Amino acid sequence: MNTSPSTGPVVVGIDGSTAALDAVRFAVREARGRGTSLRMVHVIQAHLQPETVYGAPDVDGDYARTVLDQAAIVAGSSDPTVVVETVVLQGRPETVMLSEAASACLTVLGITTENSLAAWVLGSMVHTVVECSNHPVAIVRTFDAERSGAVVAALGDAKVSATDVVVAQAFEEAAMRGASVLAVHTQAISSILASAISGPVDRLHPESAMDVRLEPFGADYPSVRVASVYAEADSGSELIAVSDTAQLMVLGHERDRVPGSTLTTVLRHAECPVLVVPHA
Repeated sequence: MNTSPSTGPVVVGIDGSTAALDAVRFAVREARGRGTSLRMVHVIQAHLQPETVYGAPDVDGDYARTVLDQAAIVAGSSDPTVVVETVVLQGRPETVMLSEAASACLTVLGITTENSLAAWVLGSMVHTVVECSNHPVAIVRTFDAERSGAVVAALGDAKVSATDVVVAQAFEEAAMRGASVLAVHTQAISSILASAISGPVDRLHPESAMDVRLEPFGADYPSVRVASVYAEADSGSELIAVSDTAQLMVLGHERDRVPGSTLTTVLRHAECPVLVVPHA
């Protein structure tokens, strides 16, 4: 039930921010759990006016090497057994990271809210990668390596079988961490009202339908404990609340679609890393 490529490194974008270093710490754990290497990428955007003065300082190159060296130190201190590769690439950040994601088992990006302009630029790139990547993308706003909470599987409508990839990924992540799974079924107020008027589909309450969906995955991962919650919430508010104690949150996203309001809210405000799993 693995939704990730079986081969390829964990790729993490490095831009010198605090969030990027938290992303490195998270990516090291993911690389160790997957038995693969870590590839750290810094992107230099091409200048509109290329430098033509001989002997001029290579400011971009110097900065790239500095932030990658710093990231490598953080990775080594997190787990010296993980093989680390650093690379400097040129181009538009979203284009480069999408290209890297194509051959990665997981792409990890840090996102910051420290500076409004930086947050807007980085957020635009993050949304593009999340929107277009064929493979899972982890977004890290903050990371606490000592946190031992559950892996949250954020589920929408219990009738949508495509989101079972979210459940599969959540169980795999929980097994890798020795953690439990908390399945959170959220439904918009408008849907709840419509359900109340028309009555439950197939005489199943939403809680029962969700438990039915979880059963096959629990059988495949007998060591993973599972709990489920039915939440009446809009715009990710309930998901933000449970992220305060979670190790990781796993959400689904339909490829080639602009991230919706719930996903956008979670990416901006979650208190744990968010793993976005694409589905058709």
